[in-house]
Amino acid sequence: MTGTPRWSPDGKLIAFDSRVGGEADLYVVDPNGGVPHKLRIDRRDNCMPSWSKDGAWIYFTDPRGSGVWKVPTNGGHAVQVAESPASFAIESPDGGYVYFARGEKLWRTKTGGSTEEPVEGMPEVNPVGDEWFPAEAGIYFLSHANGKTMINLFDLQSRQTRPIFTLEKPTPEWIGGMPVSKDGKFMLYPQVDSASSDLMMIGNWR
Repeated sequence: MTGTPRWSPDGKLIAFDSRVGGEADLYVVDPNGGVPHKLRIDRRDNCMPSWSKDGAWIYFTDPRGSGVWKVPTNGGHAVQVAESPASFAIESPDGGYVYFARGEKLWRTKTGGSTEEPVEGMPEVNPVGDEWFPAEAGIYFLSHANGKTMINLFDLQSRQTRPIFTLEKPTPEWIGGMPVSKDGKFMLYPQVDSASSDLMMIGNWR
C-alpha cells in the first residue's frame, strides 16, 4: 500500500510512504517520473511524511505510536519532535511550530525544541488526526454535525472559529489531510461521490 504524498516546498520532489516490504518506509521521487528513492532512516516502520518549510527535514510518525520524528531529506538519524501519543505532524507556514494530533486535541511544539502544548481554544478534531491543516490564516479543520461536514477556520490570534464551507457530500473515513495552497486561495479535500454494492448469485453450488 502506498499513499500520503507530499510536495517538497520547491516542488522538485514528492515524499510518500509505502509498505512494499510489509512495513512502512519513506520514499522520495521526482514528480516528472523515475525510480523512487527509499530514505535510509535509523528507525523502522515510518509513515505519513510532511516537509519542513525550508525543505531540509521530513517529519513522520509510525504505526506503533512512538510519537513524531524528523529526519534529513536525504535520510540518516531521526530526531524525536513530540512524544507519544502524537501523529500527523505538519510545520506551520512560518516554520516556527510543528503541529500534531494527540487524541482529539491539536498540539504544537517549536521546531527548535520546546515543551509541547495544546493549541489553546482550538475545537476538538477527528481522533484519526488527519482532518486539519495549518495555514497563514489559521488552522482549517473539519467538523461533523447533524449529518453535515463543514470546513472551519480557527484564528490563532482571536481564538475564534468561523465556518468556511459546507460540503455537499461526506468525506471518507481517512482523508489523508486537507492541504491549503501557499497563497491561501485553494484547499484540497476528498469526498464520497457515490457508493454501491452488487448482490451476486453462484449457480450449481456444492
